[in-house]
Amino acid sequence: MKVQELRQLMESADMEHLMKAFVESYKHLQKAQKEEIDPVLVDILKGKEVVKKKTEVAVEFDDLERQIKVFIENAYAQNYFAPNRVIPKNQRPKWRFLVKNFIKELEKIEPGDSNYARAVKLLTDIYALICQACNVYLFSTDDPFRSIGWEQDALFELVVRKTFVAGYVREDISRLLLLSVTGGLSMETLHINQEAVLIGGLKTRDAKYMAVEEVQKLIGERTGKLEKLKKYDSRRYHLEEEVNGFCDVSLLLSDALEETVKGVEYYFQHYISDNLENVLYHALRLLDDIDADEVWIQVYEYGMRHKIKSPDHMQAKYEQLKKQNS
Repeated sequence: MKVQELRQLMESADMEHLMKAFVESYKHLQKAQKEEIDPVLVDILKGKEVVKKKTEVAVEFDDLERQIKVFIENAYAQNYFAPNRVIPKNQRPKWRFLVKNFIKELEKIEPGDSNYARAVKLLTDIYALICQACNVYLFSTDDPFRSIGWEQDALFELVVRKTFVAGYVREDISRLLLLSVTGGLSMETLHINQEAVLIGGLKTRDAKYMAVEEVQKLIGERTGKLEKLKKYDSRRYHLEEEVNGFCDVSLLLSDALEETVKGVEYYFQHYISDNLENVLYHALRLLDDIDADEVWIQVYEYGMRHKIKSPDHMQAKYEQLKKQNS
């Protein structure tokens, strides 16, 4: 029933019935709810003006934060997937509705809100969880992003936008770089999509330069770890994949900063592969994905200058692009 409908019923009811309805409604409140509403009721019944306390919003957010943290903890423990005594079997499929509602509530919180930073952190944690669910069965689904009704690119864009609304901080950029390169993927996206979303969120040159420094730092950290591992150590594969993913980001950033030559040189120095032909091929494929024709030409010509062989079909594309741009 809407508030207006309730008002109409109250206006037509006699005092005895009104008091009975009020008391019965009060009985249905939980103890904590009674303690919260009691001072308000006393003020109303004494004819005093009721002023909503600012702490009420904080209490509501605290409760939301607690719910999300408990949910995330249970999700990582696979309590929404595997048999357990924590989450009842009939409640496990409802995880997707919980996530939808969590995102909806967090999305409402505006930058001026005192809880804004905490809300962004929770939203980021939810995104990271759904990414992980693409790699490991945390829920009964093969595509958790589709299950919650969000395209991965769109949800990551929301995280990026809300993170940077108050400005650019190195720690934030580094954290989002990690998510864009190493996070799990839905069946409908690639890492390049998340990387492009992140770079699109860096609106100033200073922010882009900050990202370059952070991505090179991440590459350096992983290269240092690789140097300490033996040749056939099983950990090498994932570290090498991460280094190459961050190299992709560095190349895209150099394009965004119009410093392609410098970016290409760094790329070829740090991308891990058995031969330079593979490095050139991967760089050109990456630029194909984002339709960066001018940069594609520069990378191809870098390969020509350094006598790096490219596939015949890429040579044909180079000749076609040069003809179009002549």
